Amino acid sequence: MTDPRDQLDDWLATEVTPLRPPAGTLDQIRRRARRRKSRQLVFASAACAVVLGGAIAAPQIAGSLRASHQTPVASQVSPPGTQAPATRPTSGTASAASQSAGPIQLQQRSTLSATTSGTIPPRHFQPTSVTFVGTGQGGLVGAVIGQAGPPCATADCTSLAGTSSYGAHWYGVSAPVAPGPSGDAGVSQLRFANMKDGWAFGPALYETTGGGWPWQQVNTGGQRVIDLEAAGQDALAIFATCAGSGASYASDCTSFALYEGSAGSTTFSPVPVPAAYQHMSTSQPASAELVIAAGTGYLLTPSGAVLSGPVSGGAWTLAGQAPCAPAAATPGGALLAADAQQLLLTCPPQAGVAGDQIALYTSATGASWQLVDPVPVSGGPTSLSLAVGGQDVLATTSGLYYSADGGKTWRAASLDGGAPPGGFSYVGMTTAALAVAVPAQASLGEVYVTTDGGRTWSPSPIAA
Repeated sequence: MTDPRDQLDDWLATEVTPLRPPAGTLDQIRRRARRRKSRQLVFASAACAVVLGGAIAAPQIAGSLRASHQTPVASQVSPPGTQAPATRPTSGTASAASQSAGPIQLQQRSTLSATTSGTIPPRHFQPTSVTFVGTGQGGLVGAVIGQAGPPCATADCTSLAGTSSYGAHWYGVSAPVAPGPSGDAGVSQLRFANMKDGWAFGPALYETTGGGWPWQQVNTGGQRVIDLEAAGQDALAIFATCAGSGASYASDCTSFALYEGSAGSTTFSPVPVPAAYQHMSTSQPASAELVIAAGTGYLLTPSGAVLSGPVSGGAWTLAGQAPCAPAAATPGGALLAADAQQLLLTCPPQAGVAGDQIALYTSATGASWQLVDPVPVSGGPTSLSLAVGGQDVLATTSGLYYSADGGKTWRAASLDGGAPPGGFSYVGMTTAALAVAVPAQASLGEVYVTTDGGRTWSPSPIAA
């Protein structure tokens, strides 16, 4: 009898030819394998993103540093609803993920620097104010404040940019977490007294003692800050009650008061002024002008009275009466400027003066005023600035003008590319040769600079 195991062994020893799978089966297996690998890669990337998000505290802005040689600085999150300390991202471009993340924000600690902060300004930067200070080593550092243009992830798009090359290059600086001017909230103006101490205002008020990190909000008691000037460790500000909205926050003002503050403090106190000027109320909308020169402050009140006193604290006195009073925050009204030698005041054209001209007055202390020859300009005056050495600049709604003899004669400045639409909202002398001007149309994304005392000007885009 044959052993059954012999047959089984014979069968197992026979070479077997496998059957081919149905057509398309191998392709289907490959596709499924690729899909499985893709899902694993996505899960791994998501896990990596979570780890990175935890390291920086909030994934607000993807790719905020668009240049590989630039290095981000440390970051911190402001919880929803907090006001201080707070800073804005230095980049205005947000990813779709960050736009759906709500109010959580990436906060980059970037400050004013004599070189660069290592970050970049946001795209489509819209500057509204500029300030320059010395580095203490013979150099100059400037900063602009404005709004990050669209797209911006949140309503609080206020941003800052700095320059150590007088506008040749710009870098990012941390800004207060605040919107642009909106009723009593938001900020649009900027003043630094030195590399560390600065104030963002108009109409709200914030201060920093770290050159941009952190920012603290100042309680203004519901009043709007319509002007602020700083020197050393001190600042003077005009607090006002106004009804204007948006960018016109300083219009329709009917009550004014002069306040003083110092670096490192979030408290501003009333300046001791004559009793009649402690609360300057008006029946009609008005304005006021504030300047500082050589440690002395000057206030042109809504009635045209000139007050003066020390910036560093102390009683102010009535210096005199100006030939005209400030207009209700509209171009063409009175503008006050000062240097160590004199005060200059522009007034609307006098009766009988023909053409586009403004009246210009000069004074040593504000007690008495002398009329200078009328200044032929085009457009309404918006800003006036003086520099030691006799160089003066004037901004109007149609261009820029300069004087090299203390305001006696004026000429139209040469503007590279022509005057921007709407002219300029601000002009300021930094030295006898250097000056900067801010176009009225912030969406242009640039300021103008001059290096020859105001004769010729070139745009400086706030771009990465």
